[in-house]
Amino acid sequence: MITSGWLVRVGIRVMGVVPASPVRTIARAIGVLAGSLPGARRAAVLENLRWLAPQLSPAERRRATRRTFANMLSAAVDLWRLPTMAPATFSELVAVEGRDALDAAVALNRGVIVVTAHLGPYELGGAWLAHAGYPSHAVIEVLSSDTNEALKRYRSATGMHLVPRTAGARPLLRLLRERQVVVLVADRVVGAGAESLVVPFGAGARAIPTGPAALAVATGAPVVVGTITHPAHGPARYLIRLEKAILPADTGDTKHRRDILTRAIGARLATAAQSTPDQWFVFQPEWIARDGSP
Repeated sequence: MITSGWLVRVGIRVMGVVPASPVRTIARAIGVLAGSLPGARRAAVLENLRWLAPQLSPAERRRATRRTFANMLSAAVDLWRLPTMAPATFSELVAVEGRDALDAAVALNRGVIVVTAHLGPYELGGAWLAHAGYPSHAVIEVLSSDTNEALKRYRSATGMHLVPRTAGARPLLRLLRERQVVVLVADRVVGAGAESLVVPFGAGARAIPTGPAALAVATGAPVVVGTITHPAHGPARYLIRLEKAILPADTGDTKHRRDILTRAIGARLATAAQSTPDQWFVFQPEWIARDGSP
């Protein structure tokens, strides 16, 4: 969600001294403008909405596109606040549903794989895990050196431990065997050569990575799908939803077990994205029709 090093640094400095409310208002206004202007990202969001919310009319999709950009920039304001945010403020910002499901997964003593989507301020969800005392490690995409350095400082300030995607599976296997929590964003495939599986997603289908399921099959770790969005109602600005753990099947060959689990993960991520399509921040319209054609 945050991919510019200078933007991270400036955002953190500004939000360290300026109240969030006026900045959020400005951010939403800029988002509405960005969602109104022609461009590749606007076109991608419109296409995503065509598959995620096919019941919307073209005019409704255009309005939802403007909301998507407004929601994304508004969420960025709260992400920038994290490094300077008091613990009490953090607790007021986020409400949680299903923490008992996460605790039940932790109690299995096999490590836990938390899978999420590019939905809402997902990095804020990872920060909540660290804030709540779970030993958490987030896998991050390797970007430019300037951006990575800024993000490293930002994420370290939020208490998250980072594992670069290029490190491969070995450190993740070790962390799970040490009963740690590994956080993976798994609603799109990142990187050439990454193994994936096409799963139903909205009115179409998309390829999602099989890595989370492969880790679960290799270690027996439960998979907890968790998402964070701005709810329509409630006192907290964001709501984290943690679903009951999915356990890998104990019969069948490795690939069969991996694919079954990947489909189960995909179904939950798709449901979450469809429930709040104007908070799904993905700009790669890599859709496949259910008959197999693009």
